Amino acid sequence: MEENKKHIWAYLSMKKGTYDNDYYFYEDGTILHHYDHTMKDYNIESYVSPASISDFDKEKIMAQCKSECPNDIVEKIKSMLEYE
Repeated sequence: MEENKKHIWAYLSMKKGTYDNDYYFYEDGTILHHYDHTMKDYNIESYVSPASISDFDKEKIMAQCKSECPNDIVEKIKSMLEYE
């Protein structure tokens, strides 16, 4: 992750109980996806667009955000994900 970006919130998840599937949200509107593909192919990071995040993952992200964050952050994340 870049140190000069202002972090808003992080969605930390475990895919299938073994692999990371995390999303980091930044104030400039960028979303960093940090994930593991296999046991040997891990700690992959790439910036993603909202369209590349599945509806299933968006729902999980929003549910966790609503339980952890104040309403203003929830609205920012919702907007960034283009979530309806």
